[in-house]
Amino acid sequence: MKRTGPGFAINLLHLTALSLLDLLFRVVNRVEVFGREHIPSRGERGVLILSNHISALDPFLIGITAMPRFSPVWWRAAAKEELFTPPFSRWVMYMIGAFPVRRGRRDVGSMERMIEALKTDVLVVFPEGTWSTTGRLLPGRSGVGKVIYDARPAKILPVAVKGTDKILPRDAWIPRIGRRAKVAYGPPMDLRRFYDQPDSVETSHRIVDAVMAEIGRLHALL
Repeated sequence: MKRTGPGFAINLLHLTALSLLDLLFRVVNRVEVFGREHIPSRGERGVLILSNHISALDPFLIGITAMPRFSPVWWRAAAKEELFTPPFSRWVMYMIGAFPVRRGRRDVGSMERMIEALKTDVLVVFPEGTWSTTGRLLPGRSGVGKVIYDARPAKILPVAVKGTDKILPRDAWIPRIGRRAKVAYGPPMDLRRFYDQPDSVETSHRIVDAVMAEIGRLHALL
């Protein structure tokens, strides 16, 4: 699958939306960023960013803090297929380069798109597969472990977010102001020890469990 660029109009919308969200996070609400030294450098590709998930703002917070400020860097995200049903939500998803993922079973097509995206892009994935309503981490999905096993990303970056659910709670459309959020970037993970193991569901589980353990370690520091 050959991926083409987003085009000038979409790139402009992408940059405009991120600029407004940059204002939301940095000025209207206070966001603290930890582990900046681990953030991908400009032009780096083949990076898989893995984070816990508590709000619809999470991919945008990561996109803003992990990419050069006010830069139209094209990053992609895997999102649940339900977000592609409402017209406005579907438009937003395509604008940020997201693609749908079916939850509850292995979606081979989505997994192939993630693997393909990792050849040229920065990809944001939430291993839990859904929002946590309590703020506590949920178990990771084995499909994410399978993607890592097959894709062998150039860099695997664990991330933990906290407080975005206070800025934009579940089912809310208007962000709240005066709230605080935190995001922590951990050092790149070396998962090569799993690549010599059998290509099995058990190996996929072990990979994603290792990822969630590192995200949990970062989350405990926030």
